Amino acid sequence: MNFVVPDENVQQGIKVLLDDYVRAESTDTFVIAYTPDSRDPAAWLAIALKHRGFPVGIVAMRKLQDPEFAGRFEAALPPRETLPGRLVVLTLERDTMSHFNVFEAALQRFGGDRTMILRIISASTEFFTKSLNLTPDQLSRYNATLLERVKPARKVRVTSRGGTDLTVELDAEKYHWISNRGLWRPGGFTILPAGEIATYPVTVDGVLVADGAFNANIITSLNADLSGNPVRVEIENGKAVSLSCADPKLDEMFQLCLSSPYGRNVGEFGLGTNRGIDAFIPANSHINERRCGVHIGLGQHNQRVSRVPYIADVHLDLITAGAQLWIDDDPDPIDLESFAATDAAHPADALDEDITGDCCGLGYGQLEGLANCAVPGGPVRTRR
Repeated sequence: MNFVVPDENVQQGIKVLLDDYVRAESTDTFVIAYTPDSRDPAAWLAIALKHRGFPVGIVAMRKLQDPEFAGRFEAALPPRETLPGRLVVLTLERDTMSHFNVFEAALQRFGGDRTMILRIISASTEFFTKSLNLTPDQLSRYNATLLERVKPARKVRVTSRGGTDLTVELDAEKYHWISNRGLWRPGGFTILPAGEIATYPVTVDGVLVADGAFNANIITSLNADLSGNPVRVEIENGKAVSLSCADPKLDEMFQLCLSSPYGRNVGEFGLGTNRGIDAFIPANSHINERRCGVHIGLGQHNQRVSRVPYIADVHLDLITAGAQLWIDDDPDPIDLESFAATDAAHPADALDEDITGDCCGLGYGQLEGLANCAVPGGPVRTRR
C-alpha cells in the first residue's frame, strides 16, 4: 500500500486536532490505535507528534473482533507509575468503532483525570480538511446558542429549501439532550467528528426531504450524498409511513432499514452545528451528520432504554441541506447555516455524546434481511 503524503489542508487539520481538541501538553504520552482502513491518517498523526517531540506508541487493530488486540495495546502503554502527565489515546477507524472494553480498561487503570481517549470515526482526508475547521470552543458556543432556544421548546416546525415541513414535539424534562462539541470530559470518551445537538422527540409529523446525505449504522459503499437523489419521507405520529428515492439501490437499502424491527420509529431529532463542513461527502460518514442541517434518525434512539423501551438494530439518519427552525410561537426562525453565536452558557444537563459498547459493526451483529442487499462491496452490517 502506497503512503499518501498529507497536503497543507490536512496538516492544518492535524494542527487544530492537537492544539485545540487534544490541547497537547509537553508531558503527554500518546498511543495511536488504528484499523487497516485508517493506516494513512494514523501515520500522519504519528509523524506530526514525533516532529513535536512526543513519545508515540502505535498499535494496529482489526475492526470489531481482534482477540489479540488487548495484549498488543497493553504492551504499548507506559508504566502507570512513570507516566509524567496525561495518557492520550487516539483511535482511528473509518466505518467502525471497536474494542470499547480495551480502552475502558485503560481509562480505569490510569484514571479518568489523566486519560484522554479520542475516538475518531470517519478517519479520512475529509476528517482533517472538513470537520476540524472549527474548534471545540466555537462548536460549544453554537451548541449552547441553539440549546438556549430549542431545549425549552414544546414544539418546533422545521422547513428547508428542499421541501421539508415537519412539526416536532419536544419534552426536555423527559428526554435528554445530547451535545457533541469535541470537548474532553475526564472519565469519558470524546467522539469525533464533533458538532451536533440531538434528542428524542415526543412525536414528529409531516414531510422530510433529505437532500443532504444519509448516515447509517451500516457498512455500505453507496454514495451517501443525496443532492442528486433526495429521499422523501412521510412521517405520522413519530413513524415513517412511506419513503421514496429515485435511485433504486438507495431505495432498496432504505426500505430494508425501515423493514427491520422498529426501523420506522423516529428515534432522533438532531441538528448539525459544524458549519466548518462546507459540503456533504459521498462516504457514509458522521461528517455528513455534523454539517448544518436537520437529521431525523429512524430506528435506534439516543436515550436510556428505561426512558424509551426498545432497541433497534438500525439507525438511519436522513439529513437536510440546511434548515429553518420555528420555535413555538416565535415569528423569527433560526437558520441553522447562519445564526449568530451568543454568549449563552452551555447547559450542564446536556449530555456529552458517549458510546459505551462496540458499535458500527458486529457489536450488534449482522442484520437479518440486509445481508443480501445489493450494495457494492459486500454484505451490509450494522454500524452502531
